[in-house]
Amino acid sequence: MKKRLTALALAALMTAGCLSGCGGGTETTDEGASTESTGSEIVINYPTFQCGVNTASPVVDQLIEEFNAEYAGKYRIQKEDVPGDANYVDKIKVQLGTGDLPPVVYGGGYNLLDLALAKDVVVDLTPYVEADPEWKALYSDVALTTNSRDGKIYASSSEGSLVGYFYNKDLFAQAGIDAPATTWDEFWQQCDKLKAAGITPLALDTADSAWVTSLWAGAMIATSGDEGYEFMKQMNPIDYNNQPTIDAFTNVQKMLQEYTTLDAIGGKYEHAANNFLSGQAAMIANGPWMIGDFSDETKTTADFADKVGVAIFPGNFVYDAPIQGYFVTKQDDPALEEAAVEMVKFFTSAHAQQVALEVQGMVPASSTVEITETAKQNYPLLVEFLDLAEGATVRTDNLQATMYPNLLDVVSQDLPLLASGEMTATEFCQTLSTEAAKNQ
Repeated sequence: MKKRLTALALAALMTAGCLSGCGGGTETTDEGASTESTGSEIVINYPTFQCGVNTASPVVDQLIEEFNAEYAGKYRIQKEDVPGDANYVDKIKVQLGTGDLPPVVYGGGYNLLDLALAKDVVVDLTPYVEADPEWKALYSDVALTTNSRDGKIYASSSEGSLVGYFYNKDLFAQAGIDAPATTWDEFWQQCDKLKAAGITPLALDTADSAWVTSLWAGAMIATSGDEGYEFMKQMNPIDYNNQPTIDAFTNVQKMLQEYTTLDAIGGKYEHAANNFLSGQAAMIANGPWMIGDFSDETKTTADFADKVGVAIFPGNFVYDAPIQGYFVTKQDDPALEEAAVEMVKFFTSAHAQQVALEVQGMVPASSTVEITETAKQNYPLLVEFLDLAEGATVRTDNLQATMYPNLLDVVSQDLPLLASGEMTATEFCQTLSTEAAKNQ
């Protein structure tokens, strides 16, 4: 394998590259999902939203560079930039309809795997994983559940989704708050204290599937009791008309009306992130992959990282599940399918997971991947969060990862209506149920 750059050197190199555009120095294309070969070299067109300012962009660029070096003359990945998570999901949905899918799809937290399986266009990875003990050893029981259907392995994870929230210690201090809330009652009291001190408590969003806002909703559902916890453990639920979910979105309505910035309504993740990074909001729910932004002087002030604390959610809750991984789609050319399998294996290897850990602060999908000293030095806040997460007693996957993909658009369309009072939480949950049922 190509000699690895140190994480810090790579981060600096990639940050500079990203300023010039999504490509970050990696060869990109604006063409569709068609794949071509140059001589005997098989070219894998790879569309991805992990480009530009996306925190995973440096990781993807390094892995593509390393893969192309290792398989030079045999396989080559050609990166296609698709900025924005929602744009990427929409693109894959369109390609599912036309049958013109790229050889490799990153499922992410968007449940794209089940959509592709419904079209019978996914390659069964079971024989490949079984034939490679090193690859198979990276699958935990939870990762197998996330990436398997009916006893067959269809995808491979590289990232763990261990998520809590970050808070601005200076803003907390200004409001007389000593530590993060351990109960939801205390959480609402802290929101009121922040608001009374002239500080916006929460950075939220409603557009592009409302990732940040949905994290708060899911945490409230999961910690509401047995019914809510069991609901959060369901894959592809079709009935959101349960009291824990209605109560959670009643509280989301309150958050959007009373405790967030004006641009949260209609705002994307980038707006929420900027409001936290600029000190305009005291809290943001997100995963450790955001930690690198806190010391990125193109996004915030030089001393901002020192102001940030990390917490698990009230009710002793943390999101904890591997992110649905990469899958290979069926192609007319068997050699292209083989190339795609090699790409997935490379992108989810122990090495790839360690690169993401050291460069991005991403928690590995496999517990066998060591939290290196480099990662600890680069991201001390990650170490603090891992220690806190170890003590969490309630754990589930996140709300978006378990819902049908068509509901992501529903959430984006209807959260502004919920915020304005044009829709009640009961009506919001009924709409989710109606749209989910269309997948049956």
